[in-house]
Amino acid sequence: MEIYGSFRGIMNTNSVSDLNRRIQRLEDLEAIRQLKHRYLNACDQQLPDLARDCFADGEIVIDMGHLGVFRHRDDFAALYRAAGCQAYVLDMHHGGNSEIDFMTDDHAHALWLLNYRNINTREKTVTFLSVRYHDEYRRIDGEWYITHSRSEFKTALHCTYGNGVLQLLRAADSMAGAVDYSES
Repeated sequence: MEIYGSFRGIMNTNSVSDLNRRIQRLEDLEAIRQLKHRYLNACDQQLPDLARDCFADGEIVIDMGHLGVFRHRDDFAALYRAAGCQAYVLDMHHGGNSEIDFMTDDHAHALWLLNYRNINTREKTVTFLSVRYHDEYRRIDGEWYITHSRSEFKTALHCTYGNGVLQLLRAADSMAGAVDYSES
């Protein structure tokens, strides 16, 4: 009986409220992780509308460095549809090592590391990139969305296999100037 009485004293209103806040925070962390994974998977599956819908509607920022800065999710989706959604483009986005910090209950910042591989069967190239995503998330009408994303390119390795042998075309900190998306 004494143990039960002590337990009842611990489970006061404040600790239940604290427990509820902690559970909500865990659910929010998982929702943000699932959102980012949904975005990366949509990119790999060439589903531009699903990728677009991971971002909030209205004024946002998607800063993709040399690829451009987009202020609306539809503008990003248009580039992605033209440049990335082709039968000859084979992508793989592996995001991980997330560091998610909450500014408020409805606003979070995150750092993600991306390991990206692209095989372009038309151009006969293979590209490997490492990128840091600097993201901001907002809960809007009960759902989490990306409101700001900045891609910080860290490494790039661009090769051709056109002659049957993998040959280096570029090794640098980004692909700026190496690939032309204007024809897409």
